[in-house]
Amino acid sequence: MIRVRQLIAVIVFALVALPLASAQKFTVTDLGLLSGTQAVGNAVNNLGAAAGSATVDPDIFMHAFSWTKKGGIKDLGTLGGDLSIGNAISDTAVVAGGSQLAGDFQFDAFITTKTGLKDIGNLGGQLSNAAGINVLGQVVGSATLVGEASTHAFYWDSKHGMKDLGTLGGVNSQANAISLLGVTVGSADKADGVTTDAASWDTKGIHDLGNLGGGTAAANAVSAFGQAAGSSSIASGEVHAFLSTSKGLQDLGTLGGTFSVANGIYPLGGIVVGTATDAGDVDNLAFVWTSKTGMVDLNTLIAGSGWVLQSANSINVLGQIVGTGTLNGASHAFILNVK
Repeated sequence: MIRVRQLIAVIVFALVALPLASAQKFTVTDLGLLSGTQAVGNAVNNLGAAAGSATVDPDIFMHAFSWTKKGGIKDLGTLGGDLSIGNAISDTAVVAGGSQLAGDFQFDAFITTKTGLKDIGNLGGQLSNAAGINVLGQVVGSATLVGEASTHAFYWDSKHGMKDLGTLGGVNSQANAISLLGVTVGSADKADGVTTDAASWDTKGIHDLGNLGGGTAAANAVSAFGQAAGSSSIASGEVHAFLSTSKGLQDLGTLGGTFSVANGIYPLGGIVVGTATDAGDVDNLAFVWTSKTGMVDLNTLIAGSGWVLQSANSINVLGQIVGTGTLNGASHAFILNVK
């Protein structure tokens, strides 16, 4: 039932097609805090539920959280240790992330269930972390191998368990997101020992998405139909956000500085959110990019709100954007809504 509802939401939003423009009105909602003073918003699903991490008293460790408009913020706890992080949330409100285990240095990927966090394992090493999940419960992330000498992207589902996705011939790889249709995106080292390219995985295996000329790239988000967004170094040494197209990776530019990264992509593609530095690389500013407007500082849309939006990390079919900013000098998670 949830799959049908999600597809209907996608179609409806595509038909109304309200672009993110300065003429619209925007409101910022604070996702709240746990027992500490800081929070980070990492993901929002297509029904408006969010996930992230927030500090717990006395602000030494963070716990993963989920958030809904009706229920507010909820501490998801840990796998027994002191620390957990919430990285992604599906349209069935399953949160995926990573957590420290009790009594040792092990940090494993998890998903939430009705009874708490479920450890979904590792690839033999001491670290695994789930970064993406789709409505089918398919999870992707990264995990160290035995001996901790390398990190590989993984795919997990309840039927098959955790699968090593391999690399482009090099040592390491990382998976950051998975689409509705099962396309995974991330990064992978090449056999030359120097280049790390943006990469995707599907039923045919791994695919090299390339870079913007600087030799290091990673895809951080993927649309329902496989369009990827991320960041890449360029020939000058700067790092720029990119969007994949039929002609290769498109450089999305910056907000005047030397750095930008795309963290999220609209489910139908074409709209990207992320963070970029301003002129002089003084501040990190949350942005939204479209082909019509280019890169726009989200702070220009909420003047006088008291917020400084620093990073936009996820966008859903309703145009809601989740990220992290400062409010009264403290780091808070936000959801930006179009009125």
